[in-house]
Amino acid sequence: MKRLIFILALMFAFAISNAQTTITTISAGDASQTYKEYTTDVTLTNTTAKAIYFNMQPAQYTAQNFIVQLDSLSGNHTNVAVAVYGRISDQQGWTAIGSAINWTGVHASAGADTTILFANATEVAYRQFKVLYTGTGTGTTNIMYQALKIWNGVP
Repeated sequence: MKRLIFILALMFAFAISNAQTTITTISAGDASQTYKEYTTDVTLTNTTAKAIYFNMQPAQYTAQNFIVQLDSLSGNHTNVAVAVYGRISDQQGWTAIGSAINWTGVHASAGADTTILFANATEVAYRQFKVLYTGTGTGTTNIMYQALKIWNGVP
């Protein structure tokens, strides 16, 4: 019985420690669906990475822009790494799109505000996109706004 309780406790701890996810979809066949916003506030801590997924149906060659706005809530996140990934299907591993951008309250490339822009001009046939936020230090950060813009291209 003790083993069963221990195993259940481990499973519960694993479940809450995994990255929390949100999924949104862009209908690529609709010309008005080349921009998708996720405006629900998400709180990031230093203990749990968070991810948002953008799905695109059907796959086509696109260039992408991803915009995120971050704001410090409490404490001191010494760093928040924002990384963007893409893949063609569920059977494929994630491929990094550019390098992660590190935010420490104000990102140098973002100016005085907290807006970060990823721009990928290389057209790829990714059907799924993942944005992963990883916080370090102590404190919380508010992910206030996220948006993916796809630029339709030719294969």
